[in-house]
Amino acid sequence: MNLLQYPRRVFAGIFMLALAVRLLHVLQMSTSPLFADPAVDASSYAEHAGRLAEGNWLGRGEGPFWQPPLYPYVLGLVKVVFPEAFFYAARLLQALVGSLSCALIYGLGLRAFNGRVGAVAGLAAALYGPLIYFDARLLPTGLATLFLLVTLVLLLRAVERPSRAIFAVAGAVLGMTTLTVATALALVPLLVFWLCWQFRNRAGWGWHWIGCFVLGTLVAVAPVSLRNATIGGDAVLISYNGGVNFYVGNNADYENTISVRPGWEWEELVAQPLREGLVQPSDKSRYFYARAFESIAQAPLEYGALLVRKMAQFWHGDEIERNQEIYYWRKYSTVLATSLWKWGLAFPFGLVTPLALIGLAVYVRQRGLALPVLFALGYGVAVIAFFVTSRYRMPVIPLLLLFAVYGAFWLYEEHGRKTLRQNMPSVALLGGLLLVCNMGLSPMDMSGSAATQNDLGNAYLRQGRYDMAQLKFEQAVRRDSTYWQAWFNLGGLRALHGDLHGALSIFQRVAAFNPERADVWSNLAGAHVGLGEYGKAAQVLEEALRVAPPRPDIYVELIRLYMAQRAFGRADSLYHRALSQFPDDPYLHTLHDEIAH
Repeated sequence: MNLLQYPRRVFAGIFMLALAVRLLHVLQMSTSPLFADPAVDASSYAEHAGRLAEGNWLGRGEGPFWQPPLYPYVLGLVKVVFPEAFFYAARLLQALVGSLSCALIYGLGLRAFNGRVGAVAGLAAALYGPLIYFDARLLPTGLATLFLLVTLVLLLRAVERPSRAIFAVAGAVLGMTTLTVATALALVPLLVFWLCWQFRNRAGWGWHWIGCFVLGTLVAVAPVSLRNATIGGDAVLISYNGGVNFYVGNNADYENTISVRPGWEWEELVAQPLREGLVQPSDKSRYFYARAFESIAQAPLEYGALLVRKMAQFWHGDEIERNQEIYYWRKYSTVLATSLWKWGLAFPFGLVTPLALIGLAVYVRQRGLALPVLFALGYGVAVIAFFVTSRYRMPVIPLLLLFAVYGAFWLYEEHGRKTLRQNMPSVALLGGLLLVCNMGLSPMDMSGSAATQNDLGNAYLRQGRYDMAQLKFEQAVRRDSTYWQAWFNLGGLRALHGDLHGALSIFQRVAAFNPERADVWSNLAGAHVGLGEYGKAAQVLEEALRVAPPRPDIYVELIRLYMAQRAFGRADSLYHRALSQFPDDPYLHTLHDEIAH
């Protein structure tokens, strides 16, 4: 029996296979300490969902959205329905979404390629390690992938049999895609231009259809823009993190900015506009765009080289993950261990890329710049315009899988039609692309980066597993001796264990390299107090007020320290100095009665 004669069965089979694999991966990943205590962006999405679930659905008092908001709103609904099982329920939903995307790839293959290509690509997506990985992380990747595929399917249908309703729905789904990952915004003008060209010979150029498509996109995005303006208090289209992300990937100091880690380093970067007196979120975003374009204008040749480098990264087989490397998590999941690896070949993308490039070339030669090509290349260019990571590349992977399978079948058919000598150019092309796309692979380091170890340490610390937390912080600083935030965490844990001398030496070292961080000086003073060295503690806090941005809590600590030493004159003088800087701070006002007595 030829199953391809029964598309519904193929669709269902791909969906069930993808779901089974993803659920197994979720079950295995549930043993990770970060499963219910996520880090970095996943943590911010979960926290945003928590605030929404508590009832603040309009985000009052939070300003305009920092990140595209649709995904955290979906998580917020999950949190309302499953408050106790949120982390499992969210991942179950994402497994369903990811599985639906795999099945939809088959449907897309039927429409834009053929049933054979669609079926193989759908099966490949069901077992594709990076897609499985991201479907189990609290990130918008899977939702954006589904929306992008749905948009393409709807547009293919609308172009074949134009309908105002379908064009409007396609635009609305694309708008929802941009509310999930703002990278998709780049597709809007590209698609409008393509549609104008497509309908150029029709009466009126199909303006009513194109207008419906644009209107659908605007209707989806407008509520977010309106909310940002009225409740957020600033004119921000979707979110205002675009400026800093563009700067990270487009500046003369690219090597350092792309390596900035979450926490202190990231805070230092995003605080730059504040030092220029810019407080409005839109102004902060424009500040970073301006700095990036200034850097581009000053060194256009170097920027051209950077673009070439980012393009090579996009098509390279390695999985470049930001903050946490994908390969480390293979140790938790046999699903990931078998579907994601690097041994000469970066599997799977190092195999997909060469075939996809061949498939794209053949498809364009045969059918021109069709919509699947436009989506794949357009989205890819948008990613390259910022910076390349596996997470940002992932929504276009299903399309590249279709082109890869298409390219593989073309090579197979060409091989059958030609002699060995005639096949040599295509074999050489494939071999050359395989070599280039897997050249210079980084080691598949399973010990975890310093940032990953630090994230694990923080999770263990919040769970009260102090020995494991200390082990992870120690591993983090061994991996990177200049990771000061991990050193700071280690010092705090040693102080918690009563090793004040060990904590003291760590805090002194961290303060020497991070004098602007008042919290480091505060902990250093606390270690001196614990050792009974009150005079040294006071000196430390005085130094903090001299070299770090002044904070009212540092004043409070120092005032109470002077009072404990019965240096009431110093305490009173410092109190009035603090009030002149922070007249409305409630913590300072709580000291009034203590100072008076």
